[in-house]
Amino acid sequence: MAPLARIPRELLHVELDDLPSFGVPDSAGAALRALLADLPAVPRATDSAQLVGPRQVTLPCLAVLARRVGQGLRDHNLTLAHDRTRLQLERRKLAFLDADEVTAALARGDARPGNEAVLFVLECTSQLTDLLTARESRGLASYVTAERTLRGLAHWRRCSLE
Repeated sequence: MAPLARIPRELLHVELDDLPSFGVPDSAGAALRALLADLPAVPRATDSAQLVGPRQVTLPCLAVLARRVGQGLRDHNLTLAHDRTRLQLERRKLAFLDADEVTAALARGDARPGNEAVLFVLECTSQLTDLLTARESRGLASYVTAERTLRGLAHWRRCSLE
């Protein structure tokens, strides 16, 4: 199976303070900082959010968000490392894909985008609303970027990066 964590290599180690060097305006960095301040180590569906703005801003911000969430998931998984059986049952992973990759994975019968603990979708479209709604009903967190607010997800937290 293809890997589901496809964060661009140049963004793998980006921190919040690095965002200006990627052309992210201070106002967008402040909006992301506010989102991160309220985020638990292991997010739930009620923590899901839309990052709204142009790709050149939302992509590095989504990568920073994924890195922070990934650290929380790693720490959670480490608490289970002593018990292999429990780790296999309760291990939490993330997926980071663009909308086309999510659609292609689902078309191949890959259920992981619907099942991983946290899903990050770059340039999400309304075609994925059903998947995201199903994830939400199962208590799973999702974070998406879009040029404009996705109406089917209007009840999610909106982080304006415009």
